[in-house]
Amino acid sequence: MRDDAPTPQINISKIPGGTGIAGALFANGSMLIFLFGVPRIRYFFIGAIVVGCGIALILRFVRRETPGKPWILPANEDVGRSASPVQPARSSDRPEDLRRKLQALASI
Repeated sequence: MRDDAPTPQINISKIPGGTGIAGALFANGSMLIFLFGVPRIRYFFIGAIVVGCGIALILRFVRRETPGKPWILPANEDVGRSASPVQPARSSDRPEDLRRKLQALASI
């Protein structure tokens, strides 16, 4: 046999797993095969379940200031407030503020 001849092999990356029930069966079946085939992995599996549940509980009960607020804040607070050349800066003159200013001027 030549050295450059391809050898028939099963490539796991080419097996479609899909989503839904077929993907869940494939993932659970693969997990069970590895758990029964390599007994030492069982300890890592138990540890991963415990650590995963702990992280899930922490994320569930951590209070956030504002939902949807980015977790990574800018290094400089002025970076987020700088005026963009694409979007003009907002004017602080709201109609209520203008009305008060005009009433103050009218009383003079």
